[in-house]
Amino acid sequence: MKTIIYYFTGTGNSLYTARKIAEEIGGAELISVRCEPKQVSAENADMIGFVCPVYEWDIPGTFKEFIKKLSVNKNAYIFMTATYVAIHGKCFETVNSILEEKGAHLSYGRAIRCVASQCIAYPPFPPEKIMIPHMEKQIKKAALEIKSKTLRDYPRMSQLSRKRYDSAMGPYLAVEHEYDKGFYTDDRCKSCGLCQKVCPNRNITMQNGRPVWNHHCHGCNACVVYCPTKAIQFKTPQAYVELGTLISKIMCLPEKRKRYHHPNIKAKDLIKDREKIGE
Repeated sequence: MKTIIYYFTGTGNSLYTARKIAEEIGGAELISVRCEPKQVSAENADMIGFVCPVYEWDIPGTFKEFIKKLSVNKNAYIFMTATYVAIHGKCFETVNSILEEKGAHLSYGRAIRCVASQCIAYPPFPPEKIMIPHMEKQIKKAALEIKSKTLRDYPRMSQLSRKRYDSAMGPYLAVEHEYDKGFYTDDRCKSCGLCQKVCPNRNITMQNGRPVWNHHCHGCNACVVYCPTKAIQFKTPQAYVELGTLISKIMCLPEKRKRYHHPNIKAKDLIKDREKIGE
């Protein structure tokens, strides 16, 4: 049986989830969103998985475009897990809608709570010592169900979130292309280029030994949390200042704030675009 799990990850929560599921179900090929969809087809896969974080109450835009271009076996068992903190929004509905256009559908969906990693807006929470063990239990449960090919209806967006989506998330989506204008490096930058290598959107290029962000950013913060010298800093972009929302008012990166990434996912793990586990 051929199993493929496609993933988008920034600070490692989703990659860790994908890896653990692959281990529990007896093996799978893990494929990053950074690959070209036409070169990593799932037409011959018996089991297909999608794992990603929730951004703005939906899946990351890059992952959405990846799945649209991906060929899948419409008769496969297709599952999805989404890592989130408080609101999973319409992420499962988005993926299922794309799959239905291909004649397929989600057989299983489960949201996995994890540590919040938006370090440019707030410290990581809930505490790692509480949330990571809880996350492990959730992943284990999901993996056992997936291994058995359990049919589980995916979570829907709540009625309250649905009513608030346009007003709550619309302003952020409208200026998302401005987000990475807030990043810059200080004199601790060693020109190692690691930020470029871990970016899931391939949004960073190196010019004169320093990273340049090219405005295709989803704010995953991989570049920030994996910088070995903490040289990457953040100042609220003008477009976000003008929003005047609660989050935009607190966007900053204090020197002593913890830059969270999943403790079991290192920079070298994010650099891999394809990985074979078991099987």
